[in-house]
This record gives sequence, structure tokens and C-alpha cells, in this order.
Amino acid sequence: MRFLYVLLCLPISALANNLNLDININAYAEPVSIKAFTDDWDDTLKKGDKAFLQGRAEISTKNKHRQLSILWRYDYLLDFSEQTAQIYHAYKNNYLPIAQQDYPLFIKAKYSESYGVRWLQYKDFSHNLKLGLAINLLKGYKITDGQLEGNVNFKQQGFKVKDINNMQMDINYYYDEPQLKEEQLEWYPQNPSALGFSVDAELAWQINPKTYFLVQINDIYGRLYWHDIPTTQYNASCQCYKFTHNIEGQLAIDDKYTQKLLINGKSILAYQLGDLYKTELRGLFNQSFSLWQGVFLYHLKNDWQLGFIIEPQTQALGVELKSKNIYLHYLADDLNTNKAHRLGFGLGVYQQW
Repeated sequence: MRFLYVLLCLPISALANNLNLDININAYAEPVSIKAFTDDWDDTLKKGDKAFLQGRAEISTKNKHRQLSILWRYDYLLDFSEQTAQIYHAYKNNYLPIAQQDYPLFIKAKYSESYGVRWLQYKDFSHNLKLGLAINLLKGYKITDGQLEGNVNFKQQGFKVKDINNMQMDINYYYDEPQLKEEQLEWYPQNPSALGFSVDAELAWQINPKTYFLVQINDIYGRLYWHDIPTTQYNASCQCYKFTHNIEGQLAIDDKYTQKLLINGKSILAYQLGDLYKTELRGLFNQSFSLWQGVFLYHLKNDWQLGFIIEPQTQALGVELKSKNIYLHYLADDLNTNKAHRLGFGLGVYQQW
């Protein structure tokens, strides 16, 4: 905590005569809507085996060569088998699975919340090419990291013990709060904490007077070092309808665990069509997704720009409005946000004195 206290005491205005706020949130859930995914799965099941939510809030000040920021970040990435989604959807919506069919079970979660400070240093290689390198010092306070893998076969339709022919599961994950009903075993561990860091890179290239390219890659190398962290590690199998089972493993507190932060980032290729029009090809990527957007921007009066966005992969549409001092961005694949599988939001406020 001390490095954050020291930062807050720094006269950040000494770096530059500006203060900037940036908030960006992106979420996508393939099998059900985002609301249903985080709640009761009460939605039509679609094909898909991934979901992510990434959020970042950053207060910064910068000049031509460097930027200093206070930031908060939320990183959530979930991979799972489609059969796992089918079984969970059936269970939550009270309909019956197919008997005598194997359902492979697989869930892999990478989740953390952290806050800290970020120092970005720029280097000009020419008048039109600039490289930035950033170091983030982070304090982690939320984690779910690990996986569940196995198989289940139903003797008959239903979710009671007598309905299940056999089931096998390997569970190995770390967490700040148990996610698999461990409290039923009187397991109430204290929340862990972590210190860590990550390295980012940024490249800005003014290819010609009309064409501009930017790529930002976050967490090229990133680690959170957790201490006194709860873990669940179990191998379980059963012939459930016979009420026979075998369970090996433990609930434990590990002294140390190193969580790897996953590479993510964005890119922009912009082309100025004329005084009033500009087009952009934008990319958003992480370990599981690469989403592409086409953007058409129109220059309004008083240095305002109005943009229209299309993201073909998710069938999402968006709009953005920006000027020298403010930026607002919204993207969704459904006007009813409760039904949306894809949501994006951005807000920027830039104050200079």
C-alpha cells in the first residue's frame, strides 16, 4: 500500500498541466446474454464456449514524453466446453439432460481485480514514429484462477443422485472467495492479497498525412504474487446411482501462488477521407478473442466528431461522440441491455489548465 500512498502525495501536475480520466469496459458472453451469464442463465442457449469482461479506470497526467497514472483494472476470462454450458443451462432452467450421453465438463477461469500505478515512457524514433513502454505496479485483491475438468453420464433424465450413472471431476483452482459451495464444508478462509507488476508496449505511426496506425499491447509480461491464498484441489469420481464414490484432495491455504496476467490490447488503423470524414479499422484482442470494428467518423462543428461503429462478429452496433476534452462511446448487439451478449462503454474527460 505504501507505493500508492507515495504516489498520491506526488505533485503530479509537475509532469504536465493536464489531468485525464479514462474508463473503458468491454464484455462478451457467447452462450447467453451478459445479464443471464452473471445471474440465472434464464435465456435462450446459443452456441459458444467463451466469455470475457475487461474494465479499466485510469486517472493520468502526461506530457510529450511520459504519462503517470493511477489505475483500477478488472480482468475476467472464462473458457468452457459447450457441453458444460448445455448441462448448466438445463440445470438452471429445469429441463432434463439426455440420458446415456457423455457430457465432457471443462471450465477454465482467469480472473483478477487490482489497482496501482502506471508509468509510460515514450521514445520518438522519427517525426512520425513513436514507441511507448509502460510498467504497472499492482496490488491484487480479487482472484479466481484454475480449472475444473471431467465427465458426467446420466442414467436417466434428471439431476438427482439416482439419475446420474457416473461422474468424474478434477478440480484445481485458487480464489479469494470459494466458488463451488465449499462453505458447506465449513470452509471460510480469509481473503488473500497480492503485489505484482506488468509491462505494456505501445506503437504510434503516422504512416502518411492521411493514414495513422496505433497498437497497444498490455501485459506482455505480467504477474500477481499472492500470499496465503485459499485453494481447492480435488479428484472425485462416483457411480452415483449406486451411491459409491471416491474423493481425494484437500481444501488448503497455500503460502504463495503466482498468477499470470494474460496478454490483451487494441489496435487502430485510421484513414482521413477528407476534411469532414474519417474511417477506422479497430481491433480488440485477448487470449480467446479478436474482435474487429469498422468505424465511420464525421466532423461536426466546433471540433466535435460523431462516429458510427459496426462489429460484424458479434453483430453489435455503436456510436461515439468526441471532442478535444471529452469522449463517449457505446456499443451493443441489442437495444435491450438485459438481452445483450456484447457491450462496450468508454468515457474520457481531459482537462487542461
